Amino acid sequence: MRGSIHIPIGGKMEPFDKEDTKFQLKIRDLIEIPEEVLQQDVVIFHCPYDLKFLDRLNKPSILYNHLGGRQNTFMFDTILREGTSDRYKKIILRKDHDWVLKKHNELFKKADVILSNSNFIRSMTLKYIGVDSFVCYPPVDIKKFKLPKNIPIRNYFLSVQRYHWQKRIDIQIEAFRGIKENLILICNSKNGIPYELKRMTEDMNNIQILERVNDKELLKLYQNAKATIQTGYLEDFGLIPVESMACGTPNIVVDEAGFKETVNRTELGIRIKEPYVQNLRKAILNIKEYNSKILKKEAEKYSMERFKKEMKQYIKLAVERHDKKNQF
Repeated sequence: MRGSIHIPIGGKMEPFDKEDTKFQLKIRDLIEIPEEVLQQDVVIFHCPYDLKFLDRLNKPSILYNHLGGRQNTFMFDTILREGTSDRYKKIILRKDHDWVLKKHNELFKKADVILSNSNFIRSMTLKYIGVDSFVCYPPVDIKKFKLPKNIPIRNYFLSVQRYHWQKRIDIQIEAFRGIKENLILICNSKNGIPYELKRMTEDMNNIQILERVNDKELLKLYQNAKATIQTGYLEDFGLIPVESMACGTPNIVVDEAGFKETVNRTELGIRIKEPYVQNLRKAILNIKEYNSKILKKEAEKYSMERFKKEMKQYIKLAVERHDKKNQF
């Protein structure tokens, strides 16, 4: 099995057509600007559509670009091919695609500063939306995620994610089928463990599915795992590998997108290439010991202190650019 996508299982991520986009923009023209936005000296937006508020708001602004409009950009063709069954909807989406991207370009340019959460998202935003950005990695609480005090048990592999087609959990399940290694799969879901996931693992006694765990339990699971596994399709950044490294645990990830930046050398784990199931199984069966201190040091590059320092610089830049625009 290669890096297959089964979009109808575990949720959808529909692209926007022209009417969807117009609706999002119109809503922001009609509703009052949120009070928390009005109270800020510098406004940091996380949703590009919220930049429409800047038509009525004269304040320095930053867009923190987490996804690069993925359902309308780098995931657009995949979603239409695998996940949108209505042929007429596909025709409309393809017809409207350039218009939607143009509107994204107009929205992004309203911000004084654009930040992307990874080099991957920066490159995709430049390619599809036509705007460049600075890269500012998200922070991880490296004080909360810490090295174990005792020698780790390391008798299982760990997987942490929400249940969604983009996470490609099926790759992990198939890789563990028929081998003696164990997987603990933490699968955040609003409605309990999904039926599809139960069905896929009903004949496997080496996979334990946990619906939710608290912070203390999660820390212990990270600290004692042989490795943390991530198979997300074109993951924008991915905090899980960094949390894992902060706990002294290496990663096995697909060789794609944001994972190339976090697991950027062999001392931090393994990046597997396609075919993913076979190569993930091989990595599982041949995992070695890693230096926990090297892993922890790498995680410290994503500290909250680093993030605050960088954000202060970008806030200053946003103010300078905004003031300059107001001079004209």
